[in-house]
Amino acid sequence: MIKTAMILEEEDEAFFLEYDNNLGQKSTMRLDAVNYLGAVREAKSYLGIDDKNLDDEGIEWKFD
Repeated sequence: MIKTAMILEEEDEAFFLEYDNNLGQKSTMRLDAVNYLGAVREAKSYLGIDDKNLDDEGIEWKFD
Protein backbone atom coordinates (compact mmCIF):
# COMPACT_ATOMS: atom_id res chain seq x y z
CA MET A 1 0.00 0.00 0.00
CA ILE A 2 1.26 3.48 -0.88
CA LYS A 3 -0.24 6.70 0.46
CA THR A 4 0.14 9.99 -1.35
CA ALA A 5 0.60 13.45 0.08
CA MET A 6 0.63 16.65 -1.93
CA ILE A 7 2.56 19.81 -1.18
CA LEU A 8 0.58 22.75 -2.52
CA GLU A 9 2.04 26.23 -3.01
CA GLU A 10 -0.31 29.19 -2.94
CA GLU A 11 0.25 32.47 -4.77
CA ASP A 12 1.36 34.15 -1.54
CA GLU A 13 4.19 31.56 -1.31
CA ALA A 14 2.49 29.67 1.52
CA PHE A 15 2.78 25.87 1.49
CA PHE A 16 0.03 23.42 2.41
CA LEU A 17 0.01 19.68 3.00
CA GLU A 18 -2.92 17.67 1.63
CA TYR A 19 -3.23 13.96 2.42
CA ASP A 20 -5.85 11.24 2.81
CA ASN A 21 -6.65 10.48 6.42
CA ASN A 22 -7.65 7.02 7.57
CA LEU A 23 -11.34 7.90 7.16
CA GLY A 24 -11.18 8.29 3.37
CA GLN A 25 -11.25 12.09 3.54
CA LYS A 26 -8.63 14.66 2.61
CA SER A 27 -6.96 16.63 5.37
CA THR A 28 -5.18 19.91 4.74
CA MET A 29 -2.81 21.89 6.91
CA ARG A 30 -0.64 24.95 6.41
CA LEU A 31 3.10 24.35 6.65
CA ASP A 32 5.56 26.81 8.17
CA ALA A 33 8.19 26.52 5.44
CA VAL A 34 9.93 29.01 3.16
CA ASN A 35 10.64 26.58 0.28
CA TYR A 36 9.42 23.28 -1.18
CA LEU A 37 12.14 21.12 0.40
CA GLY A 38 11.41 22.63 3.81
CA ALA A 39 7.71 21.91 3.27
CA VAL A 40 8.47 18.24 2.48
CA ARG A 41 10.65 17.93 5.61
CA GLU A 42 7.93 19.47 7.78
CA ALA A 43 5.23 17.24 6.22
CA LYS A 44 7.34 14.11 6.79
CA SER A 45 7.90 15.10 10.40
CA TYR A 46 4.17 15.73 10.96
CA LEU A 47 3.16 12.43 9.35
CA GLY A 48 5.91 10.44 11.10
CA ILE A 49 7.65 9.45 7.86
CA ASP A 50 11.27 8.28 8.03
CA ASP A 51 14.17 8.54 5.55
CA LYS A 52 12.88 5.47 3.68
CA ASN A 53 9.46 7.16 3.22
CA LEU A 54 7.76 4.76 5.65
CA ASP A 55 5.45 5.82 8.47
CA ASP A 56 5.15 4.26 11.94
CA GLU A 57 2.92 1.49 10.55
CA GLY A 58 5.36 0.63 7.73
CA ILE A 59 3.18 2.21 5.05
CA GLU A 60 5.08 3.82 2.17
CA TRP A 61 4.38 7.45 1.29
CA LYS A 62 5.11 9.42 -1.85
CA PHE A 63 4.90 13.18 -2.36
CA ASP A 64 3.50 14.93 -5.42
